Amino acid sequence: MSVLQRKAFYFDLDNTLFDYEASFKQASLFAFKAVISPLLIQPVNPELWYKGYKKYCDLYWTEYENGLLTRQEYQTKRLFSSLILMKIQSFDNVLVSNYQKQCEEKIPSFVKPFPWIKGIVESLYKNGHDVGIISNGGSTLQRKKLKMLGIPFPHERIYISSEISLAKPNTDIFKYVQRRCSSSAFYYIGDSLSFDIKPAVMAGWTGIWWNPTKHMPPSIGGNIYSCSSSEELRNVLMKCIE
Repeated sequence: MSVLQRKAFYFDLDNTLFDYEASFKQASLFAFKAVISPLLIQPVNPELWYKGYKKYCDLYWTEYENGLLTRQEYQTKRLFSSLILMKIQSFDNVLVSNYQKQCEEKIPSFVKPFPWIKGIVESLYKNGHDVGIISNGGSTLQRKKLKMLGIPFPHERIYISSEISLAKPNTDIFKYVQRRCSSSAFYYIGDSLSFDIKPAVMAGWTGIWWNPTKHMPPSIGGNIYSCSSSEELRNVLMKCIE
């Protein structure tokens, strides 16, 4: 296939290729039991703790997303808040660090790709198009997740923020990738409208929003497809390669 015909499809990783929330919950419960439970005088139900923890993950996400909190500050604030909620007072930054380390090390072991993803990626490959990854996160953790997915993305088509010192939602990460890929058109598939899709579109790409919750703000802007099911995602991708 010539460059004029070949298109590039890049995927986000977490919550786009696999259910990150399910993996995160299992890893969080493991870390709580391993790091925090042994220090408690009175036992705490891990599931009950996680319910509060997840609430604070979601509550503080907007601050992190808007750059008001660093990643470390976000992780610390959500854990501290969840422990205070459970009336657990004896904690410090060392505890947070140990908890986070255990959680991140365990997440990849719970990674399972969405059942339709492998077929979609293989179809794009078979049609002669470039397929790759653009993901925020630490190199070791993200690459472990990719390994667990079992989908052979080409090494030269994997871009992880910590490895290239560029991160979403900065549009420069999409421009960086585009300069290194000779394709006629660029598409980005991701689950976050603000972190994934809008910056990709601002960089001149077409955004394909994986939106299984069917959340629809008043306006999502142009050059964006919204897909709430695997069938819709397949149909949009097939339309893009016609």
